[in-house]
Amino acid sequence: MKLLRPISALITVLLLFSFNRAAAQAEAAAPQLPGCAWNCYSVVLPYGLYVREVNDGGSFVTLEDGSVWEIRGPQRPVASSWQAGDFVQLRTIASPVQNYDILLSHGDSDRAEARLAGRDRVPASRLPD
Repeated sequence: MKLLRPISALITVLLLFSFNRAAAQAEAAAPQLPGCAWNCYSVVLPYGLYVREVNDGGSFVTLEDGSVWEIRGPQRPVASSWQAGDFVQLRTIASPVQNYDILLSHGDSDRAEARLAGRDRVPASRLPD
């Protein structure tokens, strides 16, 4: 009987350490942004790009890198006023609506919520031949 008591205590200690290690590994596997508790990710966007074209009355905006952005319905009149060559800033929206998670901004007041719709063409390489 005296031998069983230390063995059961050893098993208890080993189980506690194994659960703590598993919890630490789970935390290390999914890094979180500081102060973020839900739907946290970080994508590095370019500061901005030039507009190549605007289609379908502002429904789609193609930028210089060939990315095509679908504009959310209420902001389509704003995007329809953009011209080829206009510079737009790209920012991540903290609480997106209907997966429109990028904000395209032209100047101080023209803003449109957008989501990536695809790519028009592969951008040309800027590397020397």
